Amino acid sequence: MRRLAESVAYFLEVVLGYVFLVITAATIVLVILRYFFGTTIVGGQEFVVFCFIYTTAIGAAVLLARGEHIAIQVFHDLLPSGGRRWLRRVNHLLVAALNGVLVVLSVPWIRSVGQFPSPVLRIPQAVVLLSLPIGCGLVALYGLWMAYADLERAARVGEADV
Repeated sequence: MRRLAESVAYFLEVVLGYVFLVITAATIVLVILRYFFGTTIVGGQEFVVFCFIYTTAIGAAVLLARGEHIAIQVFHDLLPSGGRRWLRRVNHLLVAALNGVLVVLSVPWIRSVGQFPSPVLRIPQAVVLLSLPIGCGLVALYGLWMAYADLERAARVGEADV
């Protein structure tokens, strides 16, 4: 399971890297066209924004898988090691639960507003809005995996689970 989760995270990281290259290249082209030639690519800016939305949503899952998410360690650092382990597990499960709820709530929302076209590219808003359940679904799965991996690691090194 660990190998699969790490492989998916690596794959997503590579895809995100390429998407960032596309965002960078498109932005440079759009700026050159606007300031040197007085023209633009219709829908170019909207395309860049849509790509950025997806990189943010999927990037959150990759960062969680790497253990690089934002955390406030004030209470964590005050606890003994057993308490820190349990707090870390509860944190991962809460992150998974919250993102699972967002996935469930996003489906009716996308159904109700997803058919409207985007202003310039005229693609259905559902294409962009799907970034929410995709990103939150990946974060939920990684949150569950992190909690499970923490328990598995504790059992492997002989830590008490009490």
